Amino acid sequence: MEHSITHACLVHPHPLECEAVAEWLRRRSYIELVGKCNNLELITQLPYLKEIDIVVVFAHHAEKTADQILKIRKLYPKLKFLLLAPSPSAESVREVVRSGVSGYIVFEAELDEWERAIRAVSEGKVYYGQEVMLKLAETSMDKYIQEPAPSTRDFLSKREVEILRLVASEYSTNKIASELCISDKTVETHRRNLFQKLGVRNSVGLTKVAVRMGVV
Repeated sequence: MEHSITHACLVHPHPLECEAVAEWLRRRSYIELVGKCNNLELITQLPYLKEIDIVVVFAHHAEKTADQILKIRKLYPKLKFLLLAPSPSAESVREVVRSGVSGYIVFEAELDEWERAIRAVSEGKVYYGQEVMLKLAETSMDKYIQEPAPSTRDFLSKREVEILRLVASEYSTNKIASELCISDKTVETHRRNLFQKLGVRNSVGLTKVAVRMGVV
C-alpha cells in the first residue's frame, strides 16, 4: 500500500537521542522530516509550522506535555501529535487522551509498534499502544464505556467473545478475519454487534470490557 508523504517534526529533549530517532524517521519512505527541536513550546515559533502534519513528541512528563499539546491544538487544530512517554499512570493517560493526541505509545515499545503508530497517525487514524489501552481499561472513564452488566459473557456468542479478545489484542479487521477464517465484512458485523450489546463506542471500550471479563 502506498502512502502519501507526511511532513513531520520531531521534539526530543536530548540531542544525541533526537538525532537517532530523526534518522529512523528519515528511513520511512512516507515521512519527510521537515524539522526537529528540543522543546515543545518552540513549535509555534517554527517558520515552517504550516508545513507540518505530525509532531512526534518524546516527553518524560506526560501530563505536563498533554497540557502543552492541548494549548497548541486550540491554535492549530489540524496538527496531529504522536506522543512517546514512560509507562503511564491512570491520571496521565486521562490527561493525554483529553489533549486529543492522535497517537500514544510508551518509550519501551518495540520498533514494530513505533512503525504501526507512525503509519496510523500519518493516515489520519488514532493509535494507542497496548500498554496505554490496558491502562485506559483500568480507568472509569464514562466517555469510553458504560458499566457492562455482570452477566456480560452470558449474552455474547462464542464468536463474539473471540473477536472481543482479538480486538483487545490490537488485531486489525483483516487479521481477525484471517485468524478466524471469516470475511472482513463478517468481522465488522460482529464488531458493530459488540458495540451495541456492550454499550461502547470504540475499541478502547471493547478493550476495557475484555479486561473486566478476563478474556485477555
